[in-house]
Amino acid sequence: MIFSRKILFVDDEESQIELMQNIFIRMGYDAEFAKSAKEALEILDKEDISIILTDLQMPEMDGIELCRRIREKGSEVVIYGFSGNFLGVDSDHLEDIGFDGLLWKPVGLKVLKRAIEGAFEKIDRRREAHEWNIN
Repeated sequence: MIFSRKILFVDDEESQIELMQNIFIRMGYDAEFAKSAKEALEILDKEDISIILTDLQMPEMDGIELCRRIREKGSEVVIYGFSGNFLGVDSDHLEDIGFDGLLWKPVGLKVLKRAIEGAFEKIDRRREAHEWNIN
């Protein structure tokens, strides 16, 4: 069960990572950053992450394969796809794979904040249900 409030942002573009670092600092979120899906999996093995925002199109392993691998492990982390390419993106297919939502680049700050806060609320409800079932 997830109990942290940490975000992992995954994107192969340095400019996107720098932008999100600044945004997360301004919004007060604790975040980790990965430049590849492989690096993201390594972080997930070491860190307690609540939310993942991952670019869908990356070399070697894309965000879709990253999501599949995370779900195969049984993780309940909230995963948002993050893409600037509208072509070929089927949100129903992404949901079937295990994504919790999809954000479009460039994402507005209000939309991003709403998505993150909604994810933390979902996590809090899961935790409360889990705690209630234990007691």
